[in-house]
Amino acid sequence: MNKLKWWFRIVGALYILLGVGFAPALNAARLPMILPGVETSGVTYHGLLDFSFMFGLDLLVTGAFMLWASRDPLKNVSIVWLVVALEIVRGILDDLYMILQGYAAPFYIGFIVLHLVIIVTGIQYARQAKEN
Repeated sequence: MNKLKWWFRIVGALYILLGVGFAPALNAARLPMILPGVETSGVTYHGLLDFSFMFGLDLLVTGAFMLWASRDPLKNVSIVWLVVALEIVRGILDDLYMILQGYAAPFYIGFIVLHLVIIVTGIQYARQAKEN
């Protein structure tokens, strides 16, 4: 169960870190690096910043909830399955979509590897905790 506790803490902290990165001020500084040539003014650009901020808030809430769940991981094991589902859909499938749209494949492949690590370790540690 200790591995599951640390899985909740590490993945939760990672989600919080990623979520903070979508704060408009921080995201505005990094968006031109992610999308070279993007026009950094106008309604469309600001709409993109605002929409991605909503995604960041989602990550922040999920991460905070995972940190809270780490206090009693066995009681909160269903959260593992939620995170695994999100990692598959919002993670791997979305990254594959972005690659197919022509975005930088190495960047998204790196994130696919991260999603797979989160998925595999989450499933493994949840099963181990239930067996003990």
